[in-house]
Parts: sequence; C-alpha cells; structure tokens
Amino acid sequence: MEGPAQNVSELTLVCIELATKLEDMATLEEREACIVDHIAQYTREKVHMVDFDSGLEWFNVAHPLTVSGDLQGRITVLDFFTYCCINCMHILPDLEALEALHPPSDGEVLVVGVHSAKFENERVSENIVAAMKRYGIHHPVVNDPQAKMWLALAITCWPTLLLLGPSGEPLFVLVGEGHRDRLQLYVNTALKHFSDAGRLKGSPVPLAPSEHCRPSNSILRFPGKVAIHPEGVIVSDSGHHRLLITDHQGNVMQVVGCGESGHQDGHVSSAKFNNPQGAVYLHPDTIIVADTGNHLIRKVDIGTGSVSTIAGTGVKGTDHEGGNIGTAQAIASPWDVCVTRSLDRAPGETDNMVLVAMAGTHQIWGVFLTAGKWIKGSCYEEGTVVRLAGSGAEENRNTSYPIRAGFAQPSGLTCCSLPDRTELFVADAESSSIRKYDLKDGSVKAVVGGARDPLDLFAYGDVDGRGVEAKLQHPMAVTSVGHTVYVADSYNSKIKVVRPSGKTYTVSTVFGSASTDTEAPLIKGRLLNEPAGVCGAADGSCLYIADTNNHAIKILSLADHSLSEFAVSMVDEGDSASQDLLNGNLKTEEMDEVVVSVPREGAEEIILQIQLNFPEGASLNDSAPNQWTVESHEPSLVPAATRGSLQQGSQLKLCLPAAARHPSCDFTLSCRVFPCLATGVCVAAVTAACVVRLTYTKEESSVKKEESSVKKEVPVNVKLKL
Repeated sequence: MEGPAQNVSELTLVCIELATKLEDMATLEEREACIVDHIAQYTREKVHMVDFDSGLEWFNVAHPLTVSGDLQGRITVLDFFTYCCINCMHILPDLEALEALHPPSDGEVLVVGVHSAKFENERVSENIVAAMKRYGIHHPVVNDPQAKMWLALAITCWPTLLLLGPSGEPLFVLVGEGHRDRLQLYVNTALKHFSDAGRLKGSPVPLAPSEHCRPSNSILRFPGKVAIHPEGVIVSDSGHHRLLITDHQGNVMQVVGCGESGHQDGHVSSAKFNNPQGAVYLHPDTIIVADTGNHLIRKVDIGTGSVSTIAGTGVKGTDHEGGNIGTAQAIASPWDVCVTRSLDRAPGETDNMVLVAMAGTHQIWGVFLTAGKWIKGSCYEEGTVVRLAGSGAEENRNTSYPIRAGFAQPSGLTCCSLPDRTELFVADAESSSIRKYDLKDGSVKAVVGGARDPLDLFAYGDVDGRGVEAKLQHPMAVTSVGHTVYVADSYNSKIKVVRPSGKTYTVSTVFGSASTDTEAPLIKGRLLNEPAGVCGAADGSCLYIADTNNHAIKILSLADHSLSEFAVSMVDEGDSASQDLLNGNLKTEEMDEVVVSVPREGAEEIILQIQLNFPEGASLNDSAPNQWTVESHEPSLVPAATRGSLQQGSQLKLCLPAAARHPSCDFTLSCRVFPCLATGVCVAAVTAACVVRLTYTKEESSVKKEESSVKKEVPVNVKLKL
C-alpha cells in the first residue's frame, strides 16, 4: 500500500507485504534488518491504538492491565480470540512456545488474551474460565464481552495477534494460524532492537491463577464425548487425557491412558493422549479414538490392552485431500468418529471404515481399515486416510458434489441407516447447524439451523422449528436412536430432537428451558452446562450425555425426559475410603503456615524444595499431571514461575525483596496432587496448600560470596479424609 499505515487494518496489509518480502530474503541477517526498518518506521509513525475499557473482568493476573501503564516497557502480544474457534486453539501451542522462550517472569514479553466472543454463551466469564482451564491457558486474559477493543481496532478475524512495542504502539499483525516461526522472529528482533535502545523495563506483571470455576468433586474433568459398548459406556475424560470404560452401573472396568498429556502408544496403563474427544466401539474388541490434541486417530485393543496409532503424524496437518497410508498422513484436530461399511460390503458385514469429523480443516475424512470402494467408483487400499467431503473452506455450503461442500468445524457425527442408504448426520458447530452427508451418492444437505447464505456463520440462536428457520448455538454432538436424531445444542445447554417432516426436518427441545430468551441458558446452576457429547443407549431407552462443564455424565430418559447422574466410580465395592478420595472429599481445615528463615545478608533468591507428606499408606502418583502453583502476597516477592510440574522434591525459585523494607513476606503454595492408596487404587486430584512465610534472621548466612541463593525445604501436608 502507498504510505505508512494509519490504523490496524492498514497495518495488517503492510504486514502481509512484509511477510512476502521476508520469504524472498536468503539470510537471517537480511530478514532481521528488514524487520528493524519496519519497527523503526512504526515507532516513529505510530498506528492508532486504544486502551482496555475500565471495569472489564480479568483472569490469571492480580489486577486489571492497561496499555498505557502495565504494558509499557515490554513487548506485548495481544491474542484476539474466542474460545469456540478451532484456529484459536491451534495457535495456543505457538503462544506456549513463545512463553517458554521468554517467560513472563523475565518481564520483557507478555501474552494477553483479549476474549472477543462470537456466541452469546461465550460472553459469560464463568464459561471463559472453564475454557481456559480446559485448554491450559495461563497468561492474562480479559473478557471484552462487547468486543469494544476488537471493534475500535477493526479486527476482523479469529485469531488475530497484535504485537505492541514498549510504548504500546502497534508494530505487527498476524492473522489466522500457522505463524509460529514468524511470531518468534518478530518478537526476538523487537527484543534485541528495544533492549539495545534501553526501552525495556524487565519488570514482570503479577500473575495469579484464576479463582473462578474451582474443581468439582467429580473424578471427571471436562468429559468431551460419550459412547456405548456392549458392557457399558465409554467416557472420554478429556481433561484427564484418558478414556474410562465402565459397566452399565458406572463402575470403571478399565482406564485407557496414564492421565498425562502426550503421545505414546503401548499398554493402556502407560499410553498417553492429548484431549481425546470422540470414541466409538468397533466389534468385537476395538475402540477407535479421536485423539484431538495430538492430531491422531488411535486404536484401543481391549483384548490385549494395547493402544496404537492408525492415522496422523502427531503434527497438525494442512492437507485438504489426503490419500496417504496411516501414520504417513497428517491430519488436523479430529473431533469425533463413527464407523460404517464401504460400499462394496453387504448389510450385516463388519464395519471397515472410520468416518472422522476433521474440525481442523472443516471436512469429513475416512480411514479405511480394510480395502474398500467408495462413492463415484473410487477404491482405496487398507489404511488409506482420505478426505471424503468438504473443500476445506469454512462455510455452510450444501451441494451434490461432496468435495465442493463446505463445513464449519464439524464436531459430532452419527450414522443413520435407512432401507436404501446410510446418512451421516453432522453437528456443524461454527455454522450452528445440523447437516447430512449421503453415503451413497455423496450429496451434502441442510437439516436444521444455520443460514441460507453459505458464508453466514453467525445465524445462531435458540429457536425450535423447521429447517433453516430453526436456530441452534454451536451444537457439538449428534446421535441416532432408530431414525430419530438427538442433538447436544451445546451453547444453549439443551438436548434437542430432529425429526423428518415431509421434505424437510424439524427440531424441538427435549431437555432444557423452553424459553427463547437468550439469557435463559446463562443462569447459574443449570442442569446442563455446555454438553459436548451425547449417545443413545443400545435399547433406545435413554441418552448418555457428556455434561462437559459440569464434569459429569448424565442420563436422559426418553420415556419421561427426566435427568439423572451416571455416577462414574473407580473403586471396589465397599471401599468407602477410596470413594471419598475419588469424590474429592478433603478435610476442610485452615491452611498450614510454614515459616522459612532467610539470612538477612547475602541472599538474593531462595530455592524452595517441596516435601509432600501423605497419610500412612498413601503416596504420590508419579505418572499423573501433578502441579504446583504460587500466589505471591507481596509484589516485590517475584517467583521465577507461577506454576510447574510437581514431583517429590520439586524446586521453585523466588527473588527476594530487600530485608530492610520487608522483615517478612509470605505467599501461598498450592499443590494439586494425584494420590495412590495402599490398596493400589489411584484416585482423582486433591489440593494441598500452605502459606509460606519468609522471615529474615540475623543468623550467619551460609551463602558463599560467589553465590546469591539459599535453599530451604517446605513441607506440604496432604490431608485426606479417610
């Protein structure tokens, strides 16, 4: 464009041109010089910037931040996001990588999430914090429910990253996903430039873990999906990165996954998943899993107790066509799975295809477990992973040609068998619609919800009715009971039913408030809270519901529409002590105070070693995601990190304030631990916390002159109600 940018919209265009220039440069030195020229120009000729509105709710930080105050003297990355957005989820690892390179405790780089909601349900702070916990967001986040900063800066896309210089001046704009290397290059170059100019303060912002949405007493954490198997129920315990296979009473017969996030095949006790979502039982002894966070499709062999990978490389793919075999084919955020037969198999033969809701590329894919034929005469060999429907454009486009169809973050699938064909019903989350894909002729058609305009992804609401006149809000799951399809209308926190009506379909509410008032779903204490999974019982008598934000599985009777809880239990019958722990029952006593003496002279930092003390017979589950967090009560007492993984003897560092000004200071140390009992039962997490008081003494320092730190042990008593 001609002339320097005057606003963020124009700066976006300038940064697109800058990215093209950088790609043509051969050396890092050339790229850095070009970036420095850009920085110098927009440090002189500042682009218009606005501050955060006062009165907004902030999370993960001790006080509201301002561009004109707290963000001065540092490089700031503003992440304009909305928590439903799959592309916003995709850049979280990029932001985590940046924070690992430049920890917030260094005070030079700060990531700030600016939550600018798409859906009404996403404006509610409690729901935002639940999403932050679900996706492990630890940096400061502000809830801008009316998107005032978004509108003032004319942001147009989720996600958008806006990089600010040390005076709060906009320098760079990155739109969409896939910019990790460029983000780090921009930040690293800006840091060096402004550090050489003496413009960086190096003072950290006081972070504080949010106190919203305290852990529930459930052994589940944000269960994403639920499925049935012949002996009971399969629960995707997504927040614990595992599957629970239960009987019909909810007793856990097998745990699949060690509970730690990662990618590891092998025995079910040591296998690792990352935010697993959809699962489906495949006769006679197999479970297929959408391992969403790892961008994989996994296979659980119930008979041998082993987990293997059948599709995906473990890295998010961008391919919109596929066609490679198994683990040679990269895929992106598979969210749900179901099974069907290839077209060369007769009714009654074993299912040999996995259908995948590929939320990351807005498509429907297939995995051929054996060789098979598909629509329009196509044939695929065993193990082929291939796109079946969807162009990859995020749209609500219906057509007779499957590869021209457009989906918008498909998140739930169910097959409905008719006498002459099978139809795949799709919960198309971002278009707030239910769609269907004919598995015989390949056509993609509208069912209910959404808009007639294929590019309109904002036609949402809570209206029962016919076809496009009906409105849903970010539905994430569907299930068929006979020829009837049930929907988890997730952001309306309702269960609805879809039935054919002539040449179209109608949808009506089965469970949830009948009101169309948009405030109704936001009432605290509602019976369902963002349900993301639903499946029908084998006998058609009820629905199992993954009540995600309530950390529970519910049962909805299809006879009288009554709701009850499906109590998931991992204990032997009569083991009341274990059940108390599984339900998170702790003694409600005041926190212990631990006094740690610090030499008045010579020590600039203290290293604290955590010593966990358990009741007799209990111990730490070393393979679980144990974690410590620190909340400082004194601004000058700065931890090197506010959280970290926890094992016996884990260490944390704090920079000490001057003894003359602070004869003593304190902070809260919280340890989220997963205990194992003497019986061998490992149970859900409990929290042990203490107040650590640092007191300066006149005792002779043991700190050597060439050193500046002192080490101390902090005992933390894990109190269990036995």
